[in-house]
Amino acid sequence: MSTDRPGPDVPDAEQPVDTDPVDTDPAADDDAVGDVVQDDADEPEGHDLEPIGAPPSRRRRRRRQGAVPPGRRRSGWPMLAPSLVVLLGLTLWPLGLAVWSSLRRSSLTVQDDTFVGLDNLTGLLGDRQWWVAVSVTLLLVASAVLLQLLLGSIVAAAVRRLAVPAAVVAVLLLVPFALLPVLSATIWRDALTTGVGPAWFGYDGGATAASALAVVGSEVWRGTGITALILLVGLSRVDRVLLDSAIADGATWWQRLRRVTWPAAGPAVAVAVLYRSLDALRALEGPLLADPRDGLRTVPVLLWDTTFGAFEVGLASAVAVLLLLLAALLAGALVAVLRPGRNA
Repeated sequence: MSTDRPGPDVPDAEQPVDTDPVDTDPAADDDAVGDVVQDDADEPEGHDLEPIGAPPSRRRRRRRQGAVPPGRRRSGWPMLAPSLVVLLGLTLWPLGLAVWSSLRRSSLTVQDDTFVGLDNLTGLLGDRQWWVAVSVTLLLVASAVLLQLLLGSIVAAAVRRLAVPAAVVAVLLLVPFALLPVLSATIWRDALTTGVGPAWFGYDGGATAASALAVVGSEVWRGTGITALILLVGLSRVDRVLLDSAIADGATWWQRLRRVTWPAAGPAVAVAVLYRSLDALRALEGPLLADPRDGLRTVPVLLWDTTFGAFEVGLASAVAVLLLLLAALLAGALVAVLRPGRNA
């Protein structure tokens, strides 16, 4: 009889043994639990769980980036309110007074302050002198602004290619604009109507054409520098790499202007045209000084004559209101035409 003695038990497979030390620091465990509790407390109710890989909540992102909460962003309005009140008062009070005066028959020579409604406005719209003044004003504005835009574009393109410090360029371009309009108008009047111009070139210095040339020349001389400076800012936004790529692709001059330059510099052009148009629309010194024979009567000159010549305050207020409406219509038309994305 054989006797089998059982051998020792042999494990089926080797089991890995964890040799890493066990972290038994209770303080670290308390910190980890505290962080989890703090994050859960920051989350609003109903948002305890977030998907894996999801960005942190807006609230946590604002806290981490140090953004100002929405409630604090409105704290600046109380400090801004006094300035807004003063600005609105200085703007709305004269406008309201002009509208109210335009509805009355008021004069500085006759004690008559009668409410006449829209009679002053309708009388102006039916007067031929008003429409002649509007036509002359728009013609002078268009001539001056087009010349300023053309010369300003040439100056801006030339300055951009030259290595001239920006401060020097700004000073040189703004010197004519810094002069008083009455001084500029006097210089051009003396040069083209009563001074060396008629004597040298042998033309009638008192003609309306000479006066118109003096008015346009004065506006162009003053406004070309500021126009070039505005256009220079717009040209600096044009991507040179994109422009070189368009040239390499064989794009024509018109295609580069329409597709590359205009989308970048278009807003600056619109600002320059709008600013110079509104500034030329209210110009008084040039026509008043350059045309003593009253052959170049613009709307501001008509307003001057009605106020300080006839002393008709009500009628002059009506002229001012119509001039404001004309400026608003002109600004709206220019914004609609010069919008950069219009033809893109």
